[in-house]
Amino acid sequence: MGLISFVAVFGLLVLAHELGHFVVAKLAGVKVDEFGFGFPPRLVTLGTWRGTNITINAIPIGGFVRMSEDDPSVEGSLARKGRATRALVFVSGALMNVVLAAVLFTITFMLGTLVPVADAPGAGVYLVAPGSPAEMAGLRPGDTILSIDGQPVDDVERAIELTQDNLGRAIAITVERDGQVLPTMTATPREHPPENEGALGVALDAPLQRRAYPVWEALPKGIAATWGGIRGIVGSLIAAIRRQLPFQVTGVIGIYNLTTEVAQSGLSQLLEFTGLLSLNLFLFNLLPLPALDGGRLIFVLLEWLRGGRRVPPEKEGAVHAVGMVLLLALMVVVAVIDYMRYFG
Repeated sequence: MGLISFVAVFGLLVLAHELGHFVVAKLAGVKVDEFGFGFPPRLVTLGTWRGTNITINAIPIGGFVRMSEDDPSVEGSLARKGRATRALVFVSGALMNVVLAAVLFTITFMLGTLVPVADAPGAGVYLVAPGSPAEMAGLRPGDTILSIDGQPVDDVERAIELTQDNLGRAIAITVERDGQVLPTMTATPREHPPENEGALGVALDAPLQRRAYPVWEALPKGIAATWGGIRGIVGSLIAAIRRQLPFQVTGVIGIYNLTTEVAQSGLSQLLEFTGLLSLNLFLFNLLPLPALDGGRLIFVLLEWLRGGRRVPPEKEGAVHAVGMVLLLALMVVVAVIDYMRYFG
């Protein structure tokens, strides 16, 4: 299930991104040779639509758009279009990731999302640290702790007090999940937990209840959640640059592990997680780095600053080629770091 969830999530993100490029390029009259589901080698060609081959490929993750981008001598090339058209085609993939996030967040609110209930008894579980006693006991984000060792938990302070009173000793924990009281779980609070994790390895706050919204309420909430997600990611990046937060980069291995963990929590949580990944992809692709959409936008900006004089296509292509090599090298480094983090 972990592999299936990862392929579905990662594939949806990349496919939505490439679909944005494809639709805007076709509307702009750009010649698109191929729109592929998955990555080569090619398995089958489904047909041709307005001059574009629609293909299914062997690696079932995402998709791609193949069109002439850098050579203005090619008829129908994107390079023959004006600055505004090229910029719109380059940015359309990232914008489609924003649209996807808004749709996923809206669906999440329609299916039902966890909301804090201030006056209810208990302590809501907002985060469970990997490998912690809480995770090994079976606690999940969204649970509400009702009692510890038979003592009722009225609020977060009481939950912390009962936990601290039983460090190093197994305790019985009763939780409520989606309106049902589960069988008692057993966990042993750690006397010397890792930094910022706590004895059980959970983040607690007000109790949580799941609430579903009709589409006319879910849509504005989904849009607001999208904007809030973008602000949160940008804020975290700024804090990391200022050394207020640790700077962490996660690659494919890390995303796979996170996807597997979230998928165990249910469809709603997986959709919300996918929406957040989509926003991360949106911002990452707009970074002003060669080979990324943001890097291509930089060349459009340079052309405008130079009064319409373009950087020679062969030079721009060489910059993006070098950037792609460096990007792939960075991905390998991050993959090694992820491997050491999760399996080392």
